[in-house]
Amino acid sequence: MRARLIGNLRSARVIRSDAVAAAMLAVPRHRFIPEAPLRTAYADEVYVTKRDGHGDPVSSASQPSIVATMLEQLDLRPGQRVLEIGAGTGYNAALIDALVGPEGAVTAVDIDADTVDRARRALDATGRERVRVVRGDGELGVADGAPYDRIIATVGTWDLPPAWWEQLAPGGRLVAPLSIRGCEHAVAFDAVDGVMRSSSIVGCGFMPMRGLGGHGDQTVELSQGRILSFHVDQGVEADGAAGALDGRGSTVWTSVRLKPNEDASQLSLWLACAFTGYGRMSAPFADHGLQRLLMRWANPAVVEGRDFAYAVSRKVGEGNEIGVRGHGPDGADLAARVAEQVGVWDRECRDGVRLEITAYRDGTEGPGDARFTVPKRHTSLAIRVAPVEADLR
Repeated sequence: MRARLIGNLRSARVIRSDAVAAAMLAVPRHRFIPEAPLRTAYADEVYVTKRDGHGDPVSSASQPSIVATMLEQLDLRPGQRVLEIGAGTGYNAALIDALVGPEGAVTAVDIDADTVDRARRALDATGRERVRVVRGDGELGVADGAPYDRIIATVGTWDLPPAWWEQLAPGGRLVAPLSIRGCEHAVAFDAVDGVMRSSSIVGCGFMPMRGLGGHGDQTVELSQGRILSFHVDQGVEADGAAGALDGRGSTVWTSVRLKPNEDASQLSLWLACAFTGYGRMSAPFADHGLQRLLMRWANPAVVEGRDFAYAVSRKVGEGNEIGVRGHGPDGADLAARVAEQVGVWDRECRDGVRLEITAYRDGTEGPGDARFTVPKRHTSLAIRVAPVEADLR
């Protein structure tokens, strides 16, 4: 079952290197989630291992495909020193250990004592005793192991805290699931000339960081009696979206088409940068309303005052046409403006180009030619359109 999973990930070009394939074949995922049936352990699915008092998940074994993707982004070499933010089950640390080998060093930090103990037991039981697991706040890193050649966060982060900058070696790489107005992507950053510059950006979804790096969000119900919700950053005035779908709406069709199975996460990132009221809309149980959502769990949506607009799609030929449906007093106008940005994205950010993110530390002024600028607590993100490089790494 393990070999079949890895074979499927290779066929899908999720695993791109022999090194990552060998590590995932060598490390028994089922030993890190022994309570799960074997078929579950080797399914390409996330497995929740701990929930809080409200039943919300706080720790898990990540989906193997995103684990592989982020390891490819990390581009590990034998002998490197690596810090992992978020220990989880210990599985990812074991994979990293397999990749850096006996001359390397792996440290995993987690805020939860139970998670640290669980990871420690699983690592010892699978022969990965040399991996260090410590309890601490991931926002602060682990200073006594620095500098690190690589840092990887396996929890959702809203910012890039100072400790990560200081503990990453010059020329090192940081991979983190970074949230921009609720739109989350695994971003591989290279430390170059005092800034962090992205080399690849991949859509993802992780449990949010807790502790000092935690950043609250809010959820608004979009319609009474239906499980449709809108998730936004803490700073967004989202009350105008409450009950928005109970009223009539109108749809603008853009003529922009996606090919079957084409990734729409770059469009999500573009819209998140373009609208301060951006958030992600979720529709479990396929409750899409009158028109089919573009994405089921992280559908692009925007709120402005009492107006709400969200991305929809319809089948056209072999592909899907993107539309925007608007609700509220000026919902049609908001939908038209979102649709206009879909068109701009189609013209400027497809066919050989992509968005590139450069992070600047607080107090450092970014370039004036950025397409978008997104301020954070510790950093400022300058986002521009750049040519696509052939390799994910």
